[in-house]
Formats: sequence, C-alpha cells, structure tokens
Amino acid sequence: QDYFTDENRVLKKDPQQDYHLEYAMENSTHTILAFSRELHTCDTNDKSITESTVRVIWAYHHKDMGEAGQNYHGSNRGAKSLRLLNPEREEVLSASLPYFDLTNKDVPVPDKDTTYWCQMFKIPVQHEKHHVTKVEPLIQKGHENLVHHILLYQCSSNLNDSVLDYGHECYHPNMPDSFLTCETVIFAWAIGGEGFTYPPHVGLSIGTAADPLFVLMEVHYDNPSYTEGLIDNSGLRLIYTPVLRKYDAGVIEAGLWVSLFHNIPPGMPEFVSEGHCTLECLEEALGAERPAGIQVFAVLLHAHLAGRAIRMRHFHNGEEQKLLAYDDEFDFNFQEFQYLKEERTILP
Repeated sequence: QDYFTDENRVLKKDPQQDYHLEYAMENSTHTILAFSRELHTCDTNDKSITESTVRVIWAYHHKDMGEAGQNYHGSNRGAKSLRLLNPEREEVLSASLPYFDLTNKDVPVPDKDTTYWCQMFKIPVQHEKHHVTKVEPLIQKGHENLVHHILLYQCSSNLNDSVLDYGHECYHPNMPDSFLTCETVIFAWAIGGEGFTYPPHVGLSIGTAADPLFVLMEVHYDNPSYTEGLIDNSGLRLIYTPVLRKYDAGVIEAGLWVSLFHNIPPGMPEFVSEGHCTLECLEEALGAERPAGIQVFAVLLHAHLAGRAIRMRHFHNGEEQKLLAYDDEFDFNFQEFQYLKEERTILP
C-alpha cells in the first residue's frame, strides 16, 4: 500500500494510492515485490522520480504484518541510493574476451579517516591497437565501504619499469616524482557504481604509441572508524578486444579545480560554485584534432561531502542547450556514470 511519513516518522496511509503491485513471490529466503508508479503523481505526499539520485529506504519485520498495522522492524532496515532512470546498458560482450587486472598488492590501509593510495602499472597490451570495452571494479570482499573511488591516470611514456616496484601515499611530500607526470584521467569509478561498459561503437584505445603505457591507479580509502590492520587488494579489471570499434573514447574534465581559493562563505544556506569549460579551452582542445566536435555518451558527476546538487550545463552560440546531466540529490557515497539517452555533440 501507499504510505507516507510525517516529520515524526509516523506512517500514514496515503488517501491517494499511487503504487500498483505487479506481482509478489516468497520462498524460504526471499520476499520479492514488484510495483509500478507514475514518475510524477501530482500527490504532495509522493516524491517525483527524476534522473537525480533516489534514496530508497527499506525495512521489514520477520513476521507478517499484524492486524494493527506494521510491526516495528528493529535493526532490519537500511537505505540504498539508486538512479532509477539510468538507461539500461546493452551488453554485447562475449565471456571469452581477454582481460588484465590492475590491483593493489597487500596495501596496508592506515587507521585514519582518508587515505589516497597510488600505484603505477604498465599496460600489458602493446605493439598493436586494441579497444577496452568494459572496466569492472575488483573490490576485495568485505571492503565495499572502505574503497571509495578509483581513478586511472595516464602517465609519461618515458618512465622505466622501476616505477612499478612500489606504491605510495598520493599527494604526500615524499611521493615519487614519476607520479607527477600522471595528469590525464582515462577512467574513473566511485563507490556504489558498477562496471562501466562502453557503447558498442566505442572503445578505450590501448596498444599504440599514443596510448597509455604507464598508468597510475589512485585508490581513495575511506576509514571513518579508524580500523587498524586492514590490508587491501582492490583494483580494476579491463576487458579488451582486438576487434576494433569505430571510435576511440576519451575523458574530458570540466568544473572546479580544488584549490585554497575555493571557499563557501560562512553561514550560507546554499552556495553555487561554477567552473567553466571555455570557448578558448575547447578550441585549443578540439580545434586541431576534432574540429567536427566530440560525442558525449556518458557523464560522471563528482563532488565531495559539501556537494548537494550538480548540473552539467551546455551552451552553444550563446544559447543554453538541454542539460548534459544533473543530480539534484547528489550522494557522495553513490557515484556512477550516467549514460545519456542520446549522444550529444560538443563543438570547439
């Protein structure tokens, strides 16, 4: 049934019933309910479903509902962030495609709130162009809440294999100089997200002289309980194919660079920060290489704990186009790629 709560968390039956049970099933371990609802019900007791993140709260009691209504659920409760309108990805992958793993080896996670750990890797596929078609997170079992995000940066190809021998804390005074050559993000994964599948006509190019040879994997460990003695072996799996796709994928970063000058004035109920990917910047980036523009097929919106909502706006010839992506209910612990329903052209 369609219920809602007031500010005291008391459940009340909604006079306008907008939820429709499609089917239900139960076995010895699971109860499954499938239901449907209009995205916008025009009911003030319901929340509209948009492309933003939705917090789904669940709770159950081990006994069926009593005559008097719900039994209190005790500790059988939780929440999950979802993007209900993220379009389904069509999987066109064969299980037999080759892959390689970039994983940390027994990294001791410090007993502090936040640690960024950096490790160099050499791409094993060389001498011939291939396309990466999917990247999957390999999170060590039990560490799902510890590994907050993973970034993969392309480094200078002039490095030698000695840089592969040791990992180190990133952004640390004693960090190896070789890490400073790694500036371009080629892949990003964040907590709550699943694997990323490239569209059927697109792949991340590896194996040619212009492609990344050395990459830096940055893993953000989130350890707010200061747990001691954690050893982690998480990382990424890259699935690739020799059957080339029509287009190479890349990453364009836009927004605000984190700096000491990026301040929210004290006492503000809300504050908008904006970063601009300017005409001059795009002309320099695309003018020589891609004068016909690039096609955006997915967006990863990223902020930290102060972030509440993010919008990726798009202007052309002084006129605002449809938003590329937005999330008015941003959740720091749930960051995944939004696949666009149709590709959007960004011109120089």
